[in-house]
Amino acid sequence: MGFSVTITSSIILIVLLALSSTFLITIFQGLKEILYIADEYVNRGREKIDVALQLEVHPINATSLNITIKNIGSRVVFFKSQSGYKWNTIILSYGNSSFWTSYPIENYDILEVRVSGTNYIFTPDNHSYIDAGEEALVFLSIPSGAPEIPLNGLVSVVFVTHYGVTAKGEAVRTQ
Repeated sequence: MGFSVTITSSIILIVLLALSSTFLITIFQGLKEILYIADEYVNRGREKIDVALQLEVHPINATSLNITIKNIGSRVVFFKSQSGYKWNTIILSYGNSSFWTSYPIENYDILEVRVSGTNYIFTPDNHSYIDAGEEALVFLSIPSGAPEIPLNGLVSVVFVTHYGVTAKGEAVRTQ
């Protein structure tokens, strides 16, 4: 009876050590993943805090409009598409009391990039981003087949960056 009890106790001890070490490894791996996710979350939040934009909608006609996007934050906002990926999206909503429609627009033209408050202009081909203290004049058209922007209709434009930060502006079509 003495020898079998020792063998059985040894087997139980080995099994308990294996289970507890597996359990501890699982806990440490889980903590490691949680810390990684928390770090990524904080870094992403810091990125969003560093991005600040202002948007102004210029005179509107029935099928197109210009907007000015000012970068008042410290992060660079890129415009140029890469391999079919668009860095930013513009959401255009317009209507009046009888209808309201919205469209995501990724085909827009950067007309010019300038240092805010000056006449110093960069060419959009060589400077396809806005750094802190710069602004871009953007031209966009409503999609083909979409109803025209009604006279005295409200137009709302939201510029969504690749950081997830948005800027919004509104105007009324008067011409």
